[in-house]
Amino acid sequence: MRIVYLAPNIPVPGTHGGSTHVSNVHRALSKRHDVLLYCRAGSTQPGALARGFNLHPVLQKGFLPVAFARVVGAVRAFRPDVIYERYSAFGLGPMLARATGAPCVLMTLDRDASALSFRYSDRIVATSAEFIPEEYRNKLRIVHWGVDVDGLVGKSGEAVRARYAPRGERIVLYTGSFPDWHGVEVLVEVARSWAGPDVVFLLVGDGQDKRRVERLAASRGVAGRVVFAGRVPHGEIGAYIDAADVCVAPYAPSKHPIFRVYGMNRDPIKVLEYMALGKVAVTIDTPRMRELFQADEEVLLYRAEDPDALRRTLMNVLTDAELCARVGSAGASLVRSRYTWSHHAEELEAVFSEVVRR
Repeated sequence: MRIVYLAPNIPVPGTHGGSTHVSNVHRALSKRHDVLLYCRAGSTQPGALARGFNLHPVLQKGFLPVAFARVVGAVRAFRPDVIYERYSAFGLGPMLARATGAPCVLMTLDRDASALSFRYSDRIVATSAEFIPEEYRNKLRIVHWGVDVDGLVGKSGEAVRARYAPRGERIVLYTGSFPDWHGVEVLVEVARSWAGPDVVFLLVGDGQDKRRVERLAASRGVAGRVVFAGRVPHGEIGAYIDAADVCVAPYAPSKHPIFRVYGMNRDPIKVLEYMALGKVAVTIDTPRMRELFQADEEVLLYRAEDPDALRRTLMNVLTDAELCARVGSAGASLVRSRYTWSHHAEELEAVFSEVVRR
């Protein structure tokens, strides 16, 4: 199958969550199909059309005619069987589908997708129906994100432990960016009143609001216990997870405009990465998390944005070796059997085949 994958505002490769997602989907699909990736200008992915804009969504929508003109010739020459549009292409998929005669499949994480995309795409893929307008849900196919297990395993955490926990401290790990809805501030509050085993709260990543969290740690007097490792290439994340004693994804849904209305309804890739390496993953208690995982068996859940609840959960993990072994093993088995990018690619292939036959 010949697939055009539209992700115009995403740098590939990159360290942002969107880059990780697009890179892995592109890699998984390319193992069995011919894929032409349209991504952000400046991307270095071999063979990609690196001509996309990094613009505010309002401007991105206004630049649709320009984006179309920049890629339509190459897309026509590629002769696609299907167009796969990431929602931030804002309607470019249906336009290219019209120009080539290929069907279009929309992937969306929320209602920010263009009305053009919702209306004229042949199918929609998402992890939840909650944010899909009612009139388009007949086109929806539910899928699940995944992780690159092979890219994570085999990375020793010895050097990470020697650097950040030289006295044998336990490591509580967070990986990702720092927008307020990721809830990283709660780890600072936990560190401030921590009275358990000697720990280091190791925060890996960069981006939006990191300086604000650094200032908060300094003002709370925990700058020595909350350590910022900075930006790390995704290929090295496995070593940090390997070094950790417990890994945390402390989302704060009340600080996200979509989640406040529709709930936290995305598949949490960082949680899946933690679990893939057999680490105990601790994250917030939501209906979505309970759909994906068996609470207390494959993952540990706590009440969102509650430092005391998170502190108690971390204390349990760090003082109960049997709990760690049991939950870590069950989580790894689940992820490796169900939540990989290869499995996700198979889900997409089924949707693509459906629209191509139709």
